[in-house]
Amino acid sequence: MPHFPASKRYELPYRAIEMRRRAALVNATAIKDAKPVAPYSGPVRGPDFGAQGGDPSRGVDMDLSTCVNRYGPAPAAVAALHSIEPADILLHPYDAAQQLVDVYRWATGVTDGAMVAGRGASEFIWAMGRELEHAAVHVPLPGYTDYLKAFPGRGFSLAGEQLPAIEHVDAALDAGGVVIISNPHNPTGVHLDPSDLIAAADAHPNATLVVDESYVAFTPNPLGASVIGCDVPNLVVLRSASKFYGIAAVRAGIAWCADHEQLKRLFGQQENWGLSGVDVRVACAALRDFHWSTHSRAWMHADNAWLAKTLSDVPELDARLNANVHFQFAFSERSDDIADVFRRHGIGVRVLGAAHGVYPDALRIVAPRTDERERFAAAVADI
Repeated sequence: MPHFPASKRYELPYRAIEMRRRAALVNATAIKDAKPVAPYSGPVRGPDFGAQGGDPSRGVDMDLSTCVNRYGPAPAAVAALHSIEPADILLHPYDAAQQLVDVYRWATGVTDGAMVAGRGASEFIWAMGRELEHAAVHVPLPGYTDYLKAFPGRGFSLAGEQLPAIEHVDAALDAGGVVIISNPHNPTGVHLDPSDLIAAADAHPNATLVVDESYVAFTPNPLGASVIGCDVPNLVVLRSASKFYGIAAVRAGIAWCADHEQLKRLFGQQENWGLSGVDVRVACAALRDFHWSTHSRAWMHADNAWLAKTLSDVPELDARLNANVHFQFAFSERSDDIADVFRRHGIGVRVLGAAHGVYPDALRIVAPRTDERERFAAAVADI
């Protein structure tokens, strides 16, 4: 079942009014008054985002810098890859995109609205970077690296806040244009109430809200954590199979909106045979593997609870603990030094700084598996 079916549309006016009331309590509600962040060092070289999660240049063998499910890949995905016949890779993948859409509709229960397939959420992010006027795009900070690379200088913060809130989204929508935010949020792990996001979009019909739900499958209740299936025509959802199902090498995802025209405006014309038939075969098998999904989700939440307890005892970290996803976020003035300690133990963690809208610095750490805890704890003891 969709999270917010059309039968509940009557609830939106009250929530839209509530969004306006909340916005009135915020000191700075216009983007033009927002604190600028992520300064550039010059006209040629852009901001330093550091090595993205999973970058092999880190030289570590326990990489907790990448948010891919450490229990992956989904066994069904591996079996699907092994079962591919020569005929499956001989011809152009005419029906690959439709296969992925069909499986996502089945998995989400959303049969209405427009749904298009792409090479993960990344394809849609960079397509928007080509199609949209950058001055009309707003990215609440801290922000995901690809948003800030696709839309340089478009990150903003209200009153110096460094954790996302619905007031930030509402203020950005009030300024018009397109607002892009991940929910659950990367890198902080914050999860905004989906009903509030729907109401914020509904309250600003002349703006567009793009919600990247690449991490929604990690939440305890993915269906209830999503905005997909709502009937607000200016809200767009992005989904990717790569992170949760442990298949980052597979590039497959979808974009959904109640309004077909919104997707055309945001992403433009897609190319012929844009998706790999091999990738789609693997992704579809993973999405159908509910048994593994349920168990791996439970394992990751147990790991995340252990990580939260471990980090809360480290005085060098100002941890903003969450039970939403499989990673933790912590501010620290010694982020680089702490990352070096982990690196000496062969462990990679993600350092975030001014380029992402984080001051002074912060760390994002994916929860280690049970069999990795002892080694992680030894590194923590050295901090």
